[in-house]
Amino acid sequence: MTNPNEYENLTGKNQLAWMLISLGTVVILSLLLPFPIGFLASIVVLFSLNIIRAEVMIRKAGMGGIRGYYKSFFSFESGQGRGLGKSSLYKPLTFSCMNCGREHRKVACPNCGSKAVRVS
Repeated sequence: MTNPNEYENLTGKNQLAWMLISLGTVVILSLLLPFPIGFLASIVVLFSLNIIRAEVMIRKAGMGGIRGYYKSFFSFESGQGRGLGKSSLYKPLTFSCMNCGREHRKVACPNCGSKAVRVS
């Protein structure tokens, strides 16, 4: 997609499709179920569809879905605290020695002791 107008048209069609799906399910639920139950079911369906839509959009953006998006901010699985976990957004620094070429995570090379390193 080289033309920016194509992206805007695609985004508008996508939003229109999600709006029609939401409206259709709410109308069908309100016709099939009595008032209090249909109203509550409609609210649940609207929230669920919104979560599904967000999941699809975040996956298309390449962040791995909602779990991957929030894992980039808080990673309690690795025990390293805020924003330093295993995610596609935050990768730990790796150093490569300019003398021997070994990759490591320390400032000085553990192999030859040189501090001439390249950060990647």
